[in-house]
Amino acid sequence: MLSKHPEKCRYPHGHTRTVEVVLSSEKLNEFDMVVDFKAIKFLAKEHIERYDHRMAINSNDPLRADIERVHPDSIILFEGQDPTTEVIAKEIYEFLAGKLRTDFEHKGYKVPAGSVLLERVRVWETPSSWAEYGI
Repeated sequence: MLSKHPEKCRYPHGHTRTVEVVLSSEKLNEFDMVVDFKAIKFLAKEHIERYDHRMAINSNDPLRADIERVHPDSIILFEGQDPTTEVIAKEIYEFLAGKLRTDFEHKGYKVPAGSVLLERVRVWETPSSWAEYGI
């Protein structure tokens, strides 16, 4: 819900989004890769999946209290911002950038701290509409 939007987007609605992550490195790892894509999926999966079947809203949305009362676990709050695709791309970028500053290992997949540079996160709202955030 985009509470600041003048038209239909201010009402509850959904999107099937796609998240694209662009990483780079000055050298390839021991497997001749920048990073194994599966490692990045493990790194990001839980954070991104929290959007599934949840309502992303501005913390100042006038319907917040009503939604929280009816569905208290269904909300992802964006402090003072509408959850536009641009804001979501920035939020995911900042999460991943923070994770990549520390060592990550899961099921044998490793991403050493500082081994890859997160260049940008692109979030597709529709097959032809996207926003990206990055350096």
